Amino acid sequence: MALSWAVKKQIRFFSAFAAAVLLILAGIIYFVRQDPTCFDKRQNQDEEGIDCGGADCLPCSNQIRDINILWTRPFRIADGVYDFAALTENNNSFLKAAKMDYFVKFYDSDNILIAIKQNSTFAGAGEKFVIFEPGIVTQHRVPTRAILEIASVNWDKGGKIPLKLDVLSTNRFLGASSTPPRVEAIIKNQLNAEYRNIEATAVLWDAGDTALGVSRTFVDRFDIDEIKTLTFTWPTGINGVSRVEIFFRQMP
Repeated sequence: MALSWAVKKQIRFFSAFAAAVLLILAGIIYFVRQDPTCFDKRQNQDEEGIDCGGADCLPCSNQIRDINILWTRPFRIADGVYDFAALTENNNSFLKAAKMDYFVKFYDSDNILIAIKQNSTFAGAGEKFVIFEPGIVTQHRVPTRAILEIASVNWDKGGKIPLKLDVLSTNRFLGASSTPPRVEAIIKNQLNAEYRNIEATAVLWDAGDTALGVSRTFVDRFDIDEIKTLTFTWPTGINGVSRVEIFFRQMP
């Protein structure tokens, strides 16, 4: 049966209306939709998991290596006062830890917790560095074990950027008669730019690669080609030192 002119007119009207509504909805969706991100709780872009992997997002958790703790040690400074040091390494070549929260814990020979300290630091991509906490008070109790407990790590993308600071020479004055016992290191800036806020940590090793002492100093500024003498001190003499290793970090 042929449709009447009035019915055809109504069909044309509703078709045009529906098309207009679809165009409006398409425009709204186009303008209000969000581009894929690493925080939209969806596996999109080229992500390997939900909000992880791919070119733009952080690697998925099973691909991130934990911070490696190579050793930890307390060093007696005076009765009831100890320094703590840990040699650590970030084995992620393209991830830096913008913030790393940790606890230092001392235990006595009965495995009783006698001191605890909380702090935070950072870790560059592929960086080996020393965590140093001086002057931890143990109330005349003797620590026989020290541990570093990493509480949380905030990861971010970043490549390895080694500092171009060369140790030209070191001179040791570590005997009991030295005032004070110290290491003097001559350092040169080999970068074609200045450095600021440099942390330098010296580790004293014996012939068996056991750390005998750790000391730290800071340099506000290293000019281009500048040579500085850095001095690391200890409260008492240290015997049996076979070599000195110095670790540099650029502080935020």
